[in-house]
Amino acid sequence: MSFWRKHGDRFFDGLITYVFRIPSWPSRLLRAGVTLIVAGLGVGGLAGDLSWIDADRVLRLAAQADGGGLSVYWSQIAVFLGILLLAAGGVLGVIDHIADRRQLRKQSVVVLEHRGLHQTVDTPLASAVPKRLKGRIDVLPVDHRQSTSTSQISSPEDALSQIAGLRQQLRQKRDAAGPGNVRLVYGGMAPVPLTFLTGMMVGNEAGLTVMDWDRFAEKWREPDGEDDGDRFGVFGVEGLKDDVPVVALAVAVSYPSDADGIRATLGDMPLIRLALPTLSTTAHWSADKQSAMAKDFTDLLGDLMAKGVKRVHLFIAAPNSVVFTLGRHLDDRLHPEVLVYQYERSASPPFPWAVQMPTHGWSAAQIVRSVAAPSPPAAA
Repeated sequence: MSFWRKHGDRFFDGLITYVFRIPSWPSRLLRAGVTLIVAGLGVGGLAGDLSWIDADRVLRLAAQADGGGLSVYWSQIAVFLGILLLAAGGVLGVIDHIADRRQLRKQSVVVLEHRGLHQTVDTPLASAVPKRLKGRIDVLPVDHRQSTSTSQISSPEDALSQIAGLRQQLRQKRDAAGPGNVRLVYGGMAPVPLTFLTGMMVGNEAGLTVMDWDRFAEKWREPDGEDDGDRFGVFGVEGLKDDVPVVALAVAVSYPSDADGIRATLGDMPLIRLALPTLSTTAHWSADKQSAMAKDFTDLLGDLMAKGVKRVHLFIAAPNSVVFTLGRHLDDRLHPEVLVYQYERSASPPFPWAVQMPTHGWSAAQIVRSVAAPSPPAAA
């Protein structure tokens, strides 16, 4: 296959798109130049013979046109001006292309890949960055697996220290690339408290793309599905007395909350539930739905704060991207103190530790170990 046959169609498709569909001064000049040349040749007279031969075909083009109302002299001027406009458009197009390439080299796509579970995927997140995000790929790994055993986080303090400087690292990358030149892609499979904290550290980062692992399609993808309209239901707030300082909040998206495990960890404490009507591991593939869930979550925290709640023990059963999104919307100045718990079903208690989020007087996140709540006294 010849080079021309392999790349010619792509070249001409790109050229036609650039000249006739992309609004810019170079394309306008190119269109004007083509128009003048065609008009000058068509009106002033055209005679020609063009042949092209390759191994497979012979193409011959012969054209003859008689002059119109304009003299050949003015026709030649029109053609000459058209050639000048074509040249000017071509030169400006090359200059724009070089400038775009330089700008592209400045742009950086920071891929924040968060791993903390041994039962994770081998496909790197960087390989799935959406094509619309242009720029140099800069991978920022946060990997807690050296702090984990097969099913449990053996050293949550060590894992927590890896996230402590994340906000500063992102700021340094923004400063190095320049304002507006950094796009952030987040995705991962990590313990709930550490994912929530990472979301809080990222916060309202501009140019953020959140991705999650689709276990059925076996690939990274954005929450790009349709919104099914399901929204959180709130249970337990109506019976909550005013000025109760501490409550437990269970958020259920993919699996039911372990109410017995929560009681075994905290004892007899008011339990508020925030749950979708239909729990599913695929209930989160809509960006609009995730935004609605985040709003319901923050609205509930505001309602609890208005009732006098000062501390929330938070238990989340949700996919990684939802946990991350909820963490992004926690306000460290306005919302109550929040402790997010890690679930390990075989542990005693089933939620053996939590991360105290850096809110209010807490300057940094801290690990809080759980102590099994005392069993209720046996009936006499």
